[in-house]
Amino acid sequence: MRTDAQPPAAARWHRIARQALRIAAKEWRLLRRNPHGLAVLFLMPAAFVLVMSFALKNALTAAIELPPTGWVVEGDQPIAQQWAGEWIAKHAGTRFDTRRQLQDALRAGRVQAGVVVRAQWLDEQNAPRPDHVELWLGNHIAPGVASRLRAELSYSMLQVHMKTAAAAAGPFASMLQQGRPDAELLPASGAVGVKYLYEIESGRRLTAVQQSVPAWLIFGMFFVVVPIAGVLIHERNDGTLTRMATFGVAPLAVLGGKLLAFMALNWVQLFFMLLIGRWLVPFLGGDALHLDLPVGWFALMTLSTSAAAVGLGLLISASTRAFDQAAALGGGINVVLGALAGIMVPRALMPQGMQRISEWSPMGWALDGMQAVFLGAPDAAQIVPKAALLLAFAAVCIGWSWRVLRHPDRPH
Repeated sequence: MRTDAQPPAAARWHRIARQALRIAAKEWRLLRRNPHGLAVLFLMPAAFVLVMSFALKNALTAAIELPPTGWVVEGDQPIAQQWAGEWIAKHAGTRFDTRRQLQDALRAGRVQAGVVVRAQWLDEQNAPRPDHVELWLGNHIAPGVASRLRAELSYSMLQVHMKTAAAAAGPFASMLQQGRPDAELLPASGAVGVKYLYEIESGRRLTAVQQSVPAWLIFGMFFVVVPIAGVLIHERNDGTLTRMATFGVAPLAVLGGKLLAFMALNWVQLFFMLLIGRWLVPFLGGDALHLDLPVGWFALMTLSTSAAAVGLGLLISASTRAFDQAAALGGGINVVLGALAGIMVPRALMPQGMQRISEWSPMGWALDGMQAVFLGAPDAAQIVPKAALLLAFAAVCIGWSWRVLRHPDRPH
């Protein structure tokens, strides 16, 4: 018996190790022949890191600036008028005569916040009443901006109280204020009331589900690329599209049929997600999604968003040769478009440069229109331009897909 022979177990593990190394080498050779997979593996995460880094660039470190603010002073209140004038001179803003004008300006985006000073703002001691001041906020204002605006209003009212107290006390003002904490200068009669535009128009509290559902509806609809790729690439690889062409079926008819079918799938998906927001979320303890939406505008935004999502899915599926390539490429593109659009990071938290870039994302167009539907009383100026951009994007994608399917051997 040979004493230098390897033990059976060691020989087996040595053989397994050699086989594993050969298989690994084979996988590397396959990877080199798959540029789409490598692009998704390296370029998409890099793009996502860049987008998210710039989107959150100023979220934690930048100084919070006060937004343009509209003011409505009700009743004949000279001190309140002076207060509004001093605020506008210091922080910029606009005066409005009525609450309705302020509400319209908030909806149109001319101001991001508003202050309504109700009648009898000063009490018998000429002290400002915080509960007689209403702070109105746009639906998309950043939480940090809203908090600073509320604090600045409280501090500004404190200054008004100090001035009125000093004027009433005359030469004894310093004696009256000596040793008196600032917190005691404002009466404990309430705090500044805060209302979002959605709450003013609907009479309901603005909840997280009402804000987030439109964004994730759109994000989910664009992932229709996965089932489209499964069907279209399989039909092309097994010769179904070629056989259909021999029977006189035009590529445009193929694309039209798939467009209708997968748009219908998008609508079923939309209905399912709305049911989750309306019934499952409150069942689990969250806030219910309110569905008393303007039907016409909602239908237009649903149609245009679905057309854009399916059009992009058709283009990606027609331009790739394997399902895994289409699924990876489509998923990566959707993630980047969603980050740019403000779905993952609210647009209000982005720096101004990123906000301008986000206006070129198809998901951004859909998000603007859908949020106008879910969070207010939209008009044609808010909906029609976004829907038109989405439909034009869908037409370009379908036209390019038709060109690819009509001439599959040409480089595209």
